[in-house]
Amino acid sequence: MRIFSSRHFGIVAALVFIAFLATVPLWATTSFAMSRYIVVLAYLMAALGLNLAMGYAGEFVLGHPVIMAAAAYCAGLLSALAGWPFWATLPAGVVAGTVVGVVIMSPGLRVRGWYYSLITMFAVLVLRPVVVLFEDWTGGENGLTGIRGVVFLGERVKPWMYLEFALICFVLMWLAVDGFVRSGWGHRMRALRDARHAAEAAGINLAETRLVVYVLSSIPAALGGVVLAYSSRFVGADDYGIGLMLMFLGGLVLGGTGTRYGPVVGMGLLLILSFWVGPFSPYNAIGVGVGLLVCSLLFPDGIIGVFAGRRGGKAGVVVPEHLAIGGAPVVRALSGGDGVVLKARGVGISFGGNRALSDVSLDVPRGAVIGLVGPNGSGKSTFLNVVSGFLRPDTGVVEIGGVNIAGMVPHRIARAGVQRSFQVPQLVDEFTAIENIEIGLVAFEKRAILGSILRAPWVRRRERARRARAEEVFAMVGLPEQARHMPVAKLPLGLKRVVEVGRAIASSPHLLLLDEPAAGLNDEERVALGLLLRRLQGIGITVLVVEHNVPFMLRFCDALVLLEEGAVVCTAPLDQPLPDRLARYLSYAPQTGFAEVVA
Repeated sequence: MRIFSSRHFGIVAALVFIAFLATVPLWATTSFAMSRYIVVLAYLMAALGLNLAMGYAGEFVLGHPVIMAAAAYCAGLLSALAGWPFWATLPAGVVAGTVVGVVIMSPGLRVRGWYYSLITMFAVLVLRPVVVLFEDWTGGENGLTGIRGVVFLGERVKPWMYLEFALICFVLMWLAVDGFVRSGWGHRMRALRDARHAAEAAGINLAETRLVVYVLSSIPAALGGVVLAYSSRFVGADDYGIGLMLMFLGGLVLGGTGTRYGPVVGMGLLLILSFWVGPFSPYNAIGVGVGLLVCSLLFPDGIIGVFAGRRGGKAGVVVPEHLAIGGAPVVRALSGGDGVVLKARGVGISFGGNRALSDVSLDVPRGAVIGLVGPNGSGKSTFLNVVSGFLRPDTGVVEIGGVNIAGMVPHRIARAGVQRSFQVPQLVDEFTAIENIEIGLVAFEKRAILGSILRAPWVRRRERARRARAEEVFAMVGLPEQARHMPVAKLPLGLKRVVEVGRAIASSPHLLLLDEPAAGLNDEERVALGLLLRRLQGIGITVLVVEHNVPFMLRFCDALVLLEEGAVVCTAPLDQPLPDRLARYLSYAPQTGFAEVVA
């Protein structure tokens, strides 16, 4: 057993780094030398914020230099023109920078990908013209001067004291970001980054998560901007341009996005290079570019990613000797009392001139396992998307427990007790199976931001309870023990589907929608999945499953619904003779069988 793990090594390295910065005044006695280290700390704070947005949440934003500039100009103006003391301009600058950051990043609520990146980069490009436009206040191209020094207890703060203050700010920001990422919000952000549909299907409000990320990623950058303004007693637009944007991006990629130490390692290396060649040297930009190129080729996951591998190996699902699920249901009880969980009436939807669903009417009784069958293109997955809220029907009504959910957003439907899996598994690859299962629980927890940042005792208790529930589900779905500590990226496709089912049932939903869950499973694994569905039925979870494997459907479903050309052709209980139409379809459908592993 390893006593000194990579995690312990990272903590020791971080403490050594902080101790090194704390002792800078002992050997760097000039104000210029100390100011350079304050620049380092300010840039590292901004990199922490950028890593929160880009690395953990997958929001490709490039406007953090503008956040720093907004905070610096606000604090500087209040000091130089209004005479405010540092302790008043500090929070004012942080608030101003945070507001600007949210405004810059808010298009991410509607726009994705490179368009979003270009929009945020546009803010960096227009910073200088805006500063020149208001040169009466900002000083224009000459910059803002006249910022007063920091005064504490009537005495001007010495450079070494201000360096220690900047170090304290950096450490607090690092701890705050780390605490936030380790909480349930970390699961939300990674799901937002890697599995948006799964996050919504698990009940996570993506818009809310993005807004929280925008605010919290702006605060460290804004604080860094204020610290930088008071260090140099000057604010100029040229200091917050494209060059700084590229340095932040390069440092993040070099160190490793979405890692605890990546921003510090990457930015530290680039800043060492910058100090060595000089911040105004043309070799500075060349060095950043070469660093990005080399890192992309040699370290696609960053320097930290090289040392952050997890154990891997082959894994296969097992047939559990017993299936049990404990814990109180997370979702609220259904109010409908007619014995029907899902009721669809006249559901129709078109894509252009294509009629995908046409007047679909269907009842799914509480506690039943219902199979939805039909040829490819018949509208099976489309119907699941309508029920789970990913598609809005043109006509008709969809009721869950007597409540019309047609047109409701997916995360609200999920919190009402509808969970699902997808044809292509939607998982966070870097997470283990247990961590992915936890994603199915975080939406039902209290969304405490400050408590998560501070790692409050009640937050840690809640996390332990969530992990215990995920462990319970992990055992219940029959995942192998060797899959416990490996990232799901290393699992075969069939086991990824099982992990998705585990995530979907973690909150004890009323209705479980499964889209081809047996695809990619071998005979033994399909039997295990079928037994799991029967066990879920026994504890009151209703299942609507889409699957092409006819033997699987005939063995484990209570009834089959045949869908052809977007319309329900027939519905048949499997304890009665099959209608001719359904029997003909089943005789021509794929007949992939499986061994009778379990009687």
